[in-house]
Amino acid sequence: MLELYFSKPTRIRQLRRGPLAPQIDSLAADLHRQGYSHRTARNVLGMASKLSCFARILGVTHPEEIDRALIDRFLGEELATEGRFDQAPAAIHHLAQLLWPQGQQDNDKSPISDDPFHEVLDGYERYLRDVRGLTVSTRQSYLKRGRLLLIWSTEQFGARPLSSLRGLDIANFVRTHLGHLDSRSWRKKLCTETRGFLRYLYWADLLPADLAAVVPRVTERRLASLPRHLPWEKVRLLIDTVDTSHPQGMRDKAVLLLLAVLGLRNHEVRNLHLAHLHWRAAELEIPAGKGRRARVLPLTQEVGGALADYLLHGRPPVDVPNVILRHQAPIGPIAGSSGLGAIVDKHLARSGIAAPSRGTHLLRHSLATHLVNSGTPIKSIADVLGHTSINTTAIYTKVDMAHLEAVALPLPEVAL
Repeated sequence: MLELYFSKPTRIRQLRRGPLAPQIDSLAADLHRQGYSHRTARNVLGMASKLSCFARILGVTHPEEIDRALIDRFLGEELATEGRFDQAPAAIHHLAQLLWPQGQQDNDKSPISDDPFHEVLDGYERYLRDVRGLTVSTRQSYLKRGRLLLIWSTEQFGARPLSSLRGLDIANFVRTHLGHLDSRSWRKKLCTETRGFLRYLYWADLLPADLAAVVPRVTERRLASLPRHLPWEKVRLLIDTVDTSHPQGMRDKAVLLLLAVLGLRNHEVRNLHLAHLHWRAAELEIPAGKGRRARVLPLTQEVGGALADYLLHGRPPVDVPNVILRHQAPIGPIAGSSGLGAIVDKHLARSGIAAPSRGTHLLRHSLATHLVNSGTPIKSIADVLGHTSINTTAIYTKVDMAHLEAVALPLPEVAL
């Protein structure tokens, strides 16, 4: 595979020297498969060759012996004298990701062993996943709040065990951090996630009492605000103006339809696999996620047609199960929620639609509002959206204009 990027035999032989020689061709193949540009691939392969030669001079004979300390020494000693140090970290980052499998990468276990909280937070992560059934992004947010409390406790009390925490300590922690938050939603988030961590500590016998009750509740009227949404005609305009003459446009239209017509959540679109598409039954399977509830949705002709068009003519030929992929290097699944949000925002801007909010949830809210105004029973809407409680769906009844107009009182004559 090196011949894709280099033509001189002497240069290719040079690249295949040192302890990394057995993997250099596989690295080139991975760079090509993931769609990196010719220039980036040559840079990464050249850096791999330099690292391999540097390691060979130090007596390293196997790639397993190359760890983070050796890479840092390579960056500091070898490249700093060449004036190419600014280019090296990005290339080394690509090299580390592509060369070593996950869990084996650079053989560096120091981040885990140096983390004094890893044992507590690892247990908390398993609890959030297995007991509470939370999604990855939600677990990460809860873990971040748990770490914040552990750091604060260490700064205040040193190595004092967690079991010695008292209600007054928790109250001081919350009061200190609430003072740094201006938004009501962020204050509520702090309190909710702190309570969740304290409940886990009590559940895991790390605290002698449940201190969650000490954390105050931020008052927020549940039905005080209207869900932000687009009128359905603007949603249709957004979908219909997507240019599907190129692969990214095919993907973007499929994404918008999944969000707006089927009401999928961001992570449900990103984690949609080819095996979840049941073409003969015209059904779409959504595995259990938020709410720990799986559901099956009808694969409408419009959505199915857009997905088939993308899979047949637009999706990159990458051996991964995900339906929706990144089209820029590294080609593969879309890792974070911001990727789909950027697709929605891009097409809102291109179609000239003034939206009350941004991101993927705008289209989910718009679908729910459209279904309510169309007279769809609230239970059916909850089933489509995957809500475990009707109360969660009830917020959309506030935008049921047809029924609200029917019960509106006429103005008294004296006011006319």
